[in-house]
Amino acid sequence: GGNIIISVGEECLIGANAGLGIPLGDRCTVEAGLFVTAGTKVAVLDDQRNTIETIAARYLAGRSDLLFRRNSQSGSVECLTNKTAIELNESLHANN
Repeated sequence: GGNIIISVGEECLIGANAGLGIPLGDRCTVEAGLFVTAGTKVAVLDDQRNTIETIAARYLAGRSDLLFRRNSQSGSVECLTNKTAIELNESLHANN
């Protein structure tokens, strides 16, 4: 336990009204309105959006390239690697 420093790495995006109880590495995204505390149960998803494991967010502390979001149907908190989100954004904005 004790005093964990809640730090945020480079190029992170934290949505409006979101909050953190764990430190983030680089290039992480937290969806608007989502509060991720150390004890938040997070479903870690693979590239096909299948749940690999469900773990407490504290075990993801300090990792880079994570996207935290809430599943709109189940309400569970999900974590994807942000690389897919970056690729998606690049393809979406390629036509601008």
